[in-house]
Amino acid sequence: MSAIDEGIINSMALATWVDAKIIDVTIINGREAPAIKRQRNKAVGQLQHKISKCKNGSKKHKRLVTAKKKINSKTKSSLCDFDHQVSNKAANHVISHNTARVIVGDVRGIEKETKSKRRMGRHGRQQLSQWSRGRQERYLKDKTGLDLDFLNESGSTKTCPACLTRNRPSGRYYRCKNPICGFTCHRDAVGAINILQKALCGEYTPIGPDTKIRVTYLRAVERWSLDQREAHRKVQCRKARALSSAQNRALSEATQISKPKLANSSTSTDSSVPDQLVVVA
Repeated sequence: MSAIDEGIINSMALATWVDAKIIDVTIINGREAPAIKRQRNKAVGQLQHKISKCKNGSKKHKRLVTAKKKINSKTKSSLCDFDHQVSNKAANHVISHNTARVIVGDVRGIEKETKSKRRMGRHGRQQLSQWSRGRQERYLKDKTGLDLDFLNESGSTKTCPACLTRNRPSGRYYRCKNPICGFTCHRDAVGAINILQKALCGEYTPIGPDTKIRVTYLRAVERWSLDQREAHRKVQCRKARALSSAQNRALSEATQISKPKLANSSTSTDSSVPDQLVVVA
């Protein structure tokens, strides 16, 4: 059995028992999708502002509307590719562990009534309304061939999986405030483990003190790190300098070959005439 904790920052966190003392957790980073949507929203907002000032049916109006459609179409393709990447990595975790059942934390309808109940700010409501969670679940179902069972996940990221103490985590890292426990782990990994325990036992059940949690972090879309990008830049600079030096040498050699040779000043035109013997009487 595998359990999935879904989110916006980390699209999916999957937890699976390998044996009686080891839990494998795979966390798939999803920061790429909010960046794509944020860029789309900014570009579309600027175009919409210009469209509102144009006359309907004018050439400029048509050109701006076409540009807006092009941006939406390109963003849709990028988001579909992103969801495929997320579901591929999640399906690899499920298939590699021979999972027969997939449990997903139920967050359906979380975006409803967020404004009236003042549960979230404007930017948070926008992220929830544009969250493509349903498409990722559909892709995962198609790639694994398994039905997804939903389970109430309330309190899953606040409950310590070792001692069941309720904590309010700060940031993406979870640290139990119980001085006797002191459990630490990634926040989304804690949520996935608690969902897994609830699916197996019917309620949140503590894991053993000697349980080993192996966490693997994956990026939905592969990107170079800052160190890799800097190393690549240095290699390209060395190649460019070597190429420039080779081109300069080749140009210098070609210039020397094509340059005409000047006659030696010590040699005169009479050098071809043999020397004459001068006899003095």
